[in-house]
Amino acid sequence: MSLPVFEWGTDVNRHLPGGRLAAQLDALSREEVWLAIVTGTAIVAFLDYSLPAAGLAPVYIVMICGACWGLGAREGYLVAASAALLSVASAIRYGIIANSEMAMMQVGIRVLPLLFLAATVTSFRRSYDRERFLARHDPMTHMLNKEVFKRCARNMIEDAARAGHILLLLVFDLDDFKAVNSRGGHQAGDEVIGRFADALLAARRSDGLVGRVGGDEFSYLTRVTSAQEASNVANSLHAHLTAVLADGRHPVTCSIGALLIAPERRQDFQRLMHAADLAMYQAKSGGKDSVQLLHAGRCGENSGRSRHGGLVRGEL
Repeated sequence: MSLPVFEWGTDVNRHLPGGRLAAQLDALSREEVWLAIVTGTAIVAFLDYSLPAAGLAPVYIVMICGACWGLGAREGYLVAASAALLSVASAIRYGIIANSEMAMMQVGIRVLPLLFLAATVTSFRRSYDRERFLARHDPMTHMLNKEVFKRCARNMIEDAARAGHILLLLVFDLDDFKAVNSRGGHQAGDEVIGRFADALLAARRSDGLVGRVGGDEFSYLTRVTSAQEASNVANSLHAHLTAVLADGRHPVTCSIGALLIAPERRQDFQRLMHAADLAMYQAKSGGKDSVQLLHAGRCGENSGRSRHGGLVRGEL
């Protein structure tokens, strides 16, 4: 699952040089990391070739670590092998290694520890990514957990206010979900939640945030251009999710509270979530299986409430 850039940031020992380097690498694109690694390796090779007495070969370790962290295992192994060959070539050039047999042995001696270093850094990166994912995502649905969703949503709302963008905040709740648990047990409930989560993740926009904020309650924040588009997004999502849920072994419906967030003024996230929750409860009180659209601030168009395709005006 891809997520907005502002959600991520390397937080491993930022006060240390290694942590700062890792953070800088994570901020670069894959092409930029490749350029940095190739450029750095070329500079080290040139200096090692020009000044063999300086003993600069160990500096290749920085390039290997950078490649493993920013590019992956295969690329890290490639840089490690290249570093070993370059350091041996420099030794041959200045007569430190006198014959081909010795050169081959030196390549092996240098390649093995560098490959071991690459494997170690790669293993650490995989463990770090796994733990970071588990710390930020709900384990059942793989959506953002409640705290991370709140943090990322606040950032997104602030960015939208500065850029003048309109946002749509949706809160989803499964109707009569407790009855599913009562009839089929928690396994049935988990199946319904998993089915719903998969459908919502598949339907979300690439710039949208999706989080599980309660047992059977989910939130979705995305950018829209108008109140009409917000209404279309909310209703199309409702129709899609309703169809998916109805096709499961334990059919249920869902109610959606939709809040249009205008950019004219800075909004408090907790207040916005409360308003979206209010819209969702209004949808439930109106008969469930519906969408209630409200708006916080003027966007130049009317917002509305829809139930099975019908629109009724509503305003926060």
